Amino acid sequence: MICLSLVLALRIVSLAPALTEDLFAIGAGPAVVGVDANSNRPAGAARLPRVGGMREVSAEAVLALHPDVVVGIPYEDRILADLTRAGVRTERLDVSDLRGDFAAIERLGVLSGHAREARALHRVIERRLAGLSAQAARSRTASAFVAVGISDLRTAGRGTYIDDLLRMANLRNVAGDLPLLWPQYSQERLVAVHPEILVLPNPHPALLGAPWERIDAVRAGRIVEIDEDDLLRPGPRVADVLEMLVAGAARWR
Repeated sequence: MICLSLVLALRIVSLAPALTEDLFAIGAGPAVVGVDANSNRPAGAARLPRVGGMREVSAEAVLALHPDVVVGIPYEDRILADLTRAGVRTERLDVSDLRGDFAAIERLGVLSGHAREARALHRVIERRLAGLSAQAARSRTASAFVAVGISDLRTAGRGTYIDDLLRMANLRNVAGDLPLLWPQYSQERLVAVHPEILVLPNPHPALLGAPWERIDAVRAGRIVEIDEDDLLRPGPRVADVLEMLVAGAARWR
C-alpha cells in the first residue's frame, strides 16, 4: 500500500533558487510550474511564471498555478503558513548547511517521483566533496573571510553551508565562532582578525576605503572571487564552489 504522504506531486511551485536548481538537477523540472523571482537557473526555470521574491511572494500568484505542493525555506515561513491555511500542501526545507541541503535533495526526489535520481545526485556531490577535501587537507590551514555583503558588510557564520565548505577547503572561517547564520560584521573586527584570504561574490563593488585599504589580503591580492549565484546559494553546485575555494586558496599556501 502506498502511503498517502508519498503521493507524487505533479505541479510544484518553488520559492527558493536552491530548491529550484535541485528540482531541475534531479530531472523534476517538468513538474515545476512556478518559481520565485530569483530562480534564474537553469534556463528552463528562468522561463517559468514568477510568483514574487522570497518575502514578497504573492499568495494569489501561487494559487493561480494550482500547485500540488509548494516548497520553500524557513525564511519564507509566513507565506508558507498562509498557503497552508489556504489549503495548499507546503514543504519547509532548511538548506542552511550541507546536511540540510542533501536532505532537501532527497526530499524533493520523493515529492517529485525522482527519488532514485536524487539519491544518485547526493552520492555524486558527496564523493566530489570528499575528494576535494582530501586534496585541501594536504595544504596548511589558512584563515578566510567570506563577504556575502560588501556595502552592508555581512558574512557566513557557524551552521551555514559556506562555513561547511570553508572547513572542507582547510580554511578557518574567522567568523565561524559567531552563532548567527548570516551576521553583520564590523569593519573594526575584520581589520583586527586580518584574514589571510578574502572570498568575495562576483561581481562586487570596488574595494575602496575602509576597511579594505587596511586589510593585507586586499593589498596582496589574496582574493578568491566566485560567481554570486554559486556562492550565495546552496544546491547541486556546492562541489563546484568547493573546487573554486580549494583552487583559489592553493595559490597562496
